[in-house]
Amino acid sequence: MAIRNNLNTVVVTYLKLPGFFWGLVVLLFSCSRKDNDLTVEIKSKQLLQNMIDSGALLNSISEEGSEYVFNFETGILRVPGPEITGIAPKPEQWKTTLTFNDGSQLTVPSKGTSLDFIVEQVQLDPSGYNPLAAIAQLRLPTYGRVRVTVHGKNGTAGTIAHLCKTETIRQDIPVFGLYPGHDNIVDLTFTDKDGRERGTTQIHIRTQALNIQDFPRLHIAAAQTEKMEPGVNLVSYPGMSELDLSMPYMVDSEGEIRWILLWKSSPDLQKLSASIGLKRTKKGTFITGDQSMQRIVEIDMFGNLLHQWDLQKLGYTFHHEVTEADNGNFLITVSKSDARLLNGQPRVNDFIIELDPAGSGSVVKEWDLAAMVDTSRYVKPDGITPPQFSQNPTNWAHNNSIAEIGDDLLATMRYQGIISFSYAGNLRWIISPHKYWSAKYQPWLLNPVDEKGNPVTDPAVIDGDAAADDFDWAWGPHTPVLLPNGHILVFDNGYNRHWISNALPGTNNYSRVVEYKVDETKKTVQQVWAYGRERGAESFSQALSGVQYLPQTGHIMFCPGMGVPAGEGYGGRVIEIDPITKQVIFELEISASSNTAFHRVTRLPLYPGNI
Repeated sequence: MAIRNNLNTVVVTYLKLPGFFWGLVVLLFSCSRKDNDLTVEIKSKQLLQNMIDSGALLNSISEEGSEYVFNFETGILRVPGPEITGIAPKPEQWKTTLTFNDGSQLTVPSKGTSLDFIVEQVQLDPSGYNPLAAIAQLRLPTYGRVRVTVHGKNGTAGTIAHLCKTETIRQDIPVFGLYPGHDNIVDLTFTDKDGRERGTTQIHIRTQALNIQDFPRLHIAAAQTEKMEPGVNLVSYPGMSELDLSMPYMVDSEGEIRWILLWKSSPDLQKLSASIGLKRTKKGTFITGDQSMQRIVEIDMFGNLLHQWDLQKLGYTFHHEVTEADNGNFLITVSKSDARLLNGQPRVNDFIIELDPAGSGSVVKEWDLAAMVDTSRYVKPDGITPPQFSQNPTNWAHNNSIAEIGDDLLATMRYQGIISFSYAGNLRWIISPHKYWSAKYQPWLLNPVDEKGNPVTDPAVIDGDAAADDFDWAWGPHTPVLLPNGHILVFDNGYNRHWISNALPGTNNYSRVVEYKVDETKKTVQQVWAYGRERGAESFSQALSGVQYLPQTGHIMFCPGMGVPAGEGYGGRVIEIDPITKQVIFELEISASSNTAFHRVTRLPLYPGNI
């Protein structure tokens, strides 16, 4: 574009770069009349300041005739030579100082040499609860981002890298994934706002060995790292018992601890009993329920308590699960303090609430499972199953998890099976052996079909007295997961499978991960895929445990967590499976003195996406 008249001439040239245009002044001629009919003035200093404000880094300066050519990352700026009287590059500080003909100066962030000067301080374990985390306080040459890379101590397999979101000049960069008892090598890479590298500095962070009494023992039984879902394994270890201090940790594909929370010195969390364990929220924090103090807590990656919600003040006690709903509210499985049976005895583990975490933390919805499911469906203790696992009138349902399925909800109950119900509280269907259900609930019971979609007609299979080759019910199920294809994935504990006590000598115990296809119109349920029966007792967990769908690979995580034969005793296994081939991609054995290795295990990126 050119603007011309007989008094003044300004030439503005547009340089096209990929995806956008930069307007750059290349030459200015001013032949103004004394009466100043028209004055056009463009200041080179302001143009340079605009580049600085945009976060562009100066790569080089050259002279072409009577002009200085400033080569920025995002384009070229030409400035008349007489306007600048001094250029003082300081590559060791990544800046260039310009002096103009009016005596003023301007410091331009510039490509330099070493970036060591950007690290002002490194603080290991800033909270006091996470000895494998640090904060690096940085001052960057200009606006940009930082990629953190913690090098693997045995090669690239253990390397953890993350590009942080912050773009300011001063940044407190979290460093996660440090090895215990190791001189950790960490790269801090300075990038532009789009993540393009500008330069890197390297720091060393030395950590102490973890000195934890009776910590679980870890053993990698299989690891095809090139096929695995990326991420680390968040293990929600409950401590020595469900009432002991929880100790969540993350372990990588090589069996190395890379993150851990030790709350014994925390005034707020030193007795935290996290039950099912930590759930990552959309904003990158963790939520969990605390059975010791009957509350929901929110914590950050360093283990700091951010918020808490007192359930007892709301009339409830916590049981098992809290998860974040799509609308940002919390879905929580609870017992209602004043809930009673018809005979006046208390009943437990049969309510679900939706809590709004914003503001006062009020309950916006309550669901009573006794209003939806048959409380009289009760199997008397067999005298063999331990009392802590046996159904009783007070604990008739034992609701242990809650999830969303479209606009509806999905719940699992140890003694009643899997149910779906609407937000209004109307029952939609039940996946459960048909035995013991009264006539009132028959319309909601789904009928099993075989792998070809034909009805299963064997009464023994329908009632749960036996399994077919291609169908069985889920016994004492946990963690329902809605799959992308609309099917349901669930952990089938095998609790008293086919009404036979797991404690009976010679019983063929096993747990499974199973995928069900529900046809709500036809009122049928089909077993699409399952894994675990072939592993037998070596992956049997009578309680706890979970499953996970891994979206990048389509693999399935099968995680039996209690009483599983594992390496040096009993505990749990973390098994990643290719569902097409049923090949084990990764398997971690965790042995624990309490025989309980975890409530849940979740594969996730170590860094949350919002950091």
